Amino acid sequence: MKPVHYIASIALAVSLLAGSAVAEDNGIPVDRSKYANREMLPDFTATPCPNDPRTLTQVKGNLYRLTTGGHTGLVLITREGAILVDPARTCTAAWFRDEIKNKFQVPVKYVIYTHVHADHISGSQVFQQDGALVVAHKNALEPIVGEKLAMAVPDRIFDKDMKITLGGETVLLHYVAPSHSNSMIMILYPGYKALQCTDVCGNHSMPFNDFPDFYYDGYVETLDWVLDQDVDIVDPGHGPLATKADEKLARDYVVDLHDQVLDLLRKGQSWDELYRNVQFSDEVKKWSLYNERRILNIMGMYRWVSNHRRGEW
Repeated sequence: MKPVHYIASIALAVSLLAGSAVAEDNGIPVDRSKYANREMLPDFTATPCPNDPRTLTQVKGNLYRLTTGGHTGLVLITREGAILVDPARTCTAAWFRDEIKNKFQVPVKYVIYTHVHADHISGSQVFQQDGALVVAHKNALEPIVGEKLAMAVPDRIFDKDMKITLGGETVLLHYVAPSHSNSMIMILYPGYKALQCTDVCGNHSMPFNDFPDFYYDGYVETLDWVLDQDVDIVDPGHGPLATKADEKLARDYVVDLHDQVLDLLRKGQSWDELYRNVQFSDEVKKWSLYNERRILNIMGMYRWVSNHRRGEW
């Protein structure tokens, strides 16, 4: 008969091994059965795209980055599975699923939505069908269903903060404020001093077009929050990886644009006058897509400021 301490040690080892295989999160479960027969529009990213470049490259340690169709998202590989952000395109989702499985011998366990814009979250259904849990902010659920988006309804939602632990790794999700959509979240990887800050953050690049789905105050608040974080790596969701110094420039740009537009409106300038009088620094003139987006950026800020002035009505 084995000694009691021997049996206890075996039991402890078994329990530790069993526990290591369990993914843990404090998200709120969603009853997806309520949406099983919902109407969906065609998936505009499902068309075959054999020539679309796609990569899965190492950032640091077990942290990787996917790129597809100009979109990027971080992927954390753990011994129990992968945690993936924003698959972006249905036509490349199966490739990423298989690449992760073949390269690391683990499945994708979680897919995280940074926000509910279809160009970032398409393809999520491919991973969900294989058993991955889809996570999003609580404000994501209604537009997915209401706008009939052909993407996965989340399995987990949260309000302010959520924590995922898997295979000895930790990922922290945080909602700051409405910014670029009211479902935008920040995703921290504390073990790597890395942050996913999609679309709000940038790297010497102009914000998207005319600031669609935009909330100025929360946008600035979000960038202020980013600058307070202990991170060295920022994935802005498009283009090259960035640093907090790059996000300081992004914040200063949007605040300066806002203040210029507000000042010119208060001087009584019409749109035709105003857009000609907004000034850009020599540094910003070197940013990517400056020529294509500068007037669109002014237009979007003009719309925001016009709708939020508190003068005489």
